[in-house]
Amino acid sequence: MSKFQIILLSTFGFFIIMSVMIFALYRGGSSSLQATVAIWGDIPAENFNVFLNNTVQNRPENLTIKYKELPAESIDREFTEALARGEGPDLLITTQDKLWKEKSKLLPIPYESISERDFKRAFAEEGELFLAKEGVYGLPFSIDPMVLYYNRDLLTAAGLAQPIGYWDEIYSIIYKLTRRDGAGNLVESAIALGEARNIPHAKDILSLLLLQAGTPITNWTAPPTGGELRSYLSTNFDFTVSPGESALDFYTQFSNPSKPYYSWNRTMPTAQTRFVSGDSAYYLGFASELRTLRNKNPNLNFSVTLVPQSRVQGRTLTFGRLRALAISRGTRSPAAALNAAISLSAKEPALALSQILNLPPARRDLLSLEPKGAEMPVFYEAALQSKGFLDPDDERTRAIFGEMIEQVTSGRARTTEALNSASRALDDAIKQ
Repeated sequence: MSKFQIILLSTFGFFIIMSVMIFALYRGGSSSLQATVAIWGDIPAENFNVFLNNTVQNRPENLTIKYKELPAESIDREFTEALARGEGPDLLITTQDKLWKEKSKLLPIPYESISERDFKRAFAEEGELFLAKEGVYGLPFSIDPMVLYYNRDLLTAAGLAQPIGYWDEIYSIIYKLTRRDGAGNLVESAIALGEARNIPHAKDILSLLLLQAGTPITNWTAPPTGGELRSYLSTNFDFTVSPGESALDFYTQFSNPSKPYYSWNRTMPTAQTRFVSGDSAYYLGFASELRTLRNKNPNLNFSVTLVPQSRVQGRTLTFGRLRALAISRGTRSPAAALNAAISLSAKEPALALSQILNLPPARRDLLSLEPKGAEMPVFYEAALQSKGFLDPDDERTRAIFGEMIEQVTSGRARTTEALNSASRALDDAIKQ
């Protein structure tokens, strides 16, 4: 064990012992003393500081908030190293796919401060991933749901009046939206599905299909908050074919040249590039990509709708990236940190941040409103439908999902074999 690891474990051990004492400070402590709360996150500093300036009237006068932007790819490492040095923020902006990995470095809010009932009434359902038997690990304030972008010109040219609403509708129209040249090369695609290397959202899309098919991907052995977390990727749930196998089969068929629905291959540019160039009819992306798509091709005639659903399971859901404010175990002022988190996730500040980021809020009272514009109503509805899973390690599971997809598309393994292998790898990631 390295010197750094010894220091890190000793530091976390100290925080765990101290957390019992800290809980008392949530209810106690002086609310009249001046406090400064440091927040770290990957939201652009320009946007977040505008948000802080616009919502200063919603915060207690004795509370000062300072924000530090860190790159998404390095924030986990810098947060861990800062805690080992006895430094770091009071609040961390984290996401549902990083919660499990960061959990030991976060301080849960006891249910005496925020009850489970009040939490569920206040926030969209995906936020419940932050609930645990020991308390609340984060207060949600923003959701970035997956949606379906579509090229209006390509659909019109194919005689299609509406975008697809169910996955099985793709089978009857894929011939109208996929074109090949004389050599058999794909020059126009219906949708980017089937590969991992040139579909950056492959893991997220496959997660969407898995959740729609009926597997939670990971779950507690004694849900909702008891037992151990484990992989449910290959679990049958009393079906003849497991939901995971159905989802993986559906996804990979679109990159198989021998299948009738072949529409994508790994030699193409990335899914987003292909869409903005006008060569793909549909693009599964996130609400946050709207501005990027417009900026990359201002002349592209496209619109947005909800992701297709499964008729079999009858669930209406999409995959969502959820941001939440979590209290760092290294905070020297847990009462002030909690005060800041509650203030920033309140109704008026949450609406202000939503407008600055052009993303739907995570609060139910705001999502029940009718927003203006062509896209935001879709984003709001998608936010309410958003689901996720406790991801043991975002980067590692991205590699696991990519390998699972490529095992099938390359012919190295059958669907069941690839799924079982991925499930074992996911269990290993949970245990480490």
